[in-house]
Amino acid sequence: MAISPANIEQDVLLQADPENVDSVDVLQPWTARALGVKHQARRVALATAGVLGVGLLGSVAIGGTASERQVPASGSTWSGAVIQAEHVHAKHAAQHALRNSSRSSEHEDEHECAMAGEGCLKSKCCKEVGMQCYTKNEYWAQCMAECAPGPNLRDQVSNSPWECKKLGERTSGEPKKCSDVGEDCSSTGCCSTAGTQCFEKNKYWATCKPQCTAGPDLLAEDSKPWSCKVLGPRNVGAAPWVTTKCANKGENCETKGCCANEGHQCYKKGPGWSQCRPSCKKGEKLQAWDTPWDCTPIGSRTPAFEKSAQPSSGKVSKWVEEKCSSEGKNCLDSQCCQEVGAQCYKKSKYWANCKPSCDTAPDPNDGNKSWSCETVGPKSWGLALKGWPSLYCFSLYMPSGYEGPLLKSVMKADAGIFQCDGYDVFAAEPDTLGTSKDGIEVKAVQIPKISVGVSQDGTAGNAKLFMAVWDKVIAGGRFRNFDWTIKVDPDAVILPWRVRDHMRSHVGQKVYVVNCNKFPNSPNFPMMYGAVEVFSQSAMVQYAQNSWKCGKQLPWASWGEDYYMTHCMDFIGVGRIGDFGILGDNMCTGANCADGGIASFHPFKSEGLWMQCWGQATAPPKPAAYV
Repeated sequence: MAISPANIEQDVLLQADPENVDSVDVLQPWTARALGVKHQARRVALATAGVLGVGLLGSVAIGGTASERQVPASGSTWSGAVIQAEHVHAKHAAQHALRNSSRSSEHEDEHECAMAGEGCLKSKCCKEVGMQCYTKNEYWAQCMAECAPGPNLRDQVSNSPWECKKLGERTSGEPKKCSDVGEDCSSTGCCSTAGTQCFEKNKYWATCKPQCTAGPDLLAEDSKPWSCKVLGPRNVGAAPWVTTKCANKGENCETKGCCANEGHQCYKKGPGWSQCRPSCKKGEKLQAWDTPWDCTPIGSRTPAFEKSAQPSSGKVSKWVEEKCSSEGKNCLDSQCCQEVGAQCYKKSKYWANCKPSCDTAPDPNDGNKSWSCETVGPKSWGLALKGWPSLYCFSLYMPSGYEGPLLKSVMKADAGIFQCDGYDVFAAEPDTLGTSKDGIEVKAVQIPKISVGVSQDGTAGNAKLFMAVWDKVIAGGRFRNFDWTIKVDPDAVILPWRVRDHMRSHVGQKVYVVNCNKFPNSPNFPMMYGAVEVFSQSAMVQYAQNSWKCGKQLPWASWGEDYYMTHCMDFIGVGRIGDFGILGDNMCTGANCADGGIASFHPFKSEGLWMQCWGQATAPPKPAAYV
């Protein structure tokens, strides 16, 4: 039986007692929205006598079986809540709403025992082994393994105390031990970690996860899809109110009867004083002059709080690059995408494609055909194969000069750009550097031979040359699969993990990095020095769509490439961020390879100098005594 606002409302109205509504709680706005109740009187009625509730363990606690009343795995505003009726007098409104409610034959079976987390006020019994029906007050009772009088720290809505009066007999047997993250929860159907729920992958495996999207799991060891069938209630952990309503460390917790810190228990020391502690041994003294501790526990131990939801980005498994679909490919079978932020959307039962978004309106670029836009699998995190955020790094080099041998030695050392998540090299002549430590044959992407002049500032007038390189980068499309695209000169020493640290807070922004402010009073500064150029994925998409404007409308003929890219990015509306720690450049304000806060260094044109800088930059920090 699928759960719906109508089902909930009907069951509640059937179970409420119209004559006993002297103590009624008006539902909080978010609850009213979740239930879809339109009128205030009916909201009052729904809360009457606490009959509306969602179990502490995540199952709806009103009639029906747990499977029939299962709360959605994620996105539900009322999952894991227990809604109690207290201290608001709305008798006449509630009576009016109840007496005019439609009736149904689906009365609660008083003889059907409740599942864990379900209401048991009428049945007074529990289905699961080791469970006991405990009361909060005269209006609400619930099946739990144990209950301590006072605030129930898993009660997601109210901190009002529980009576913990036993109704009926405890179901014989030991309560089942819930599974930890990483364990198979197929048999237990429950999770020990707050904020997780048991989700099925297939008939052979299930585990506890914060959330689950049907299809492949980007973090899993293999690409086999998950059904994401829910096998049990969500472990909601300590309620949000615990941090503000319960006692802190060092505070007298006798009155509040609970502790704000997870893993702590309120223990009695002596008359008039109790304190929150991780543990307590009767008769112990914390100081020689101290009085012995009584150590009688007050209330219950604070369970773990629900941690933040599963991240929407991060390092992915290596199979993602091999199995997930690239732009323009049918993703029905793979059910996943390579491009950062892309989602596999269905057009029809025969075709799906990876796109940032989808519109069901007729598409003029596709013969005015409509898409169903049904999502297939998870949203892509991109190809963050070595770390997050993901980096795509490339270099333009001359194989016949010093740059060819230098790049070969850098690749052999698995250093520089070869520690980025993705990398390419470009050259105007055929060349192969060899095979990288990732098992990739690094072969130069060939570009046209373009002569280089002198720029207006006396450096290489290479704007046209690099415009051709950027055209190849755009045509290749790999930049779409990474959070950041970085152009790196062969003689620049780059440490990708430090670049990630610098760029992490800017992921998702349409920006490029200005990395030098050598002449603060100059109208051309700060600007981007070309040894290391950093562009976000959305900045690259903007450039891909609008670079022609720069070629036609900017006077770039006598510009250097970095000057051109700075002005082009500004011209097409890409934002700037200033980060003068992304590059230490002797052409700007200096390069100290031992500076642990700098992400790259330039220039180091020989293999010996390059490796020396790399060694200094990656050396472990010296002990404080030697600094």
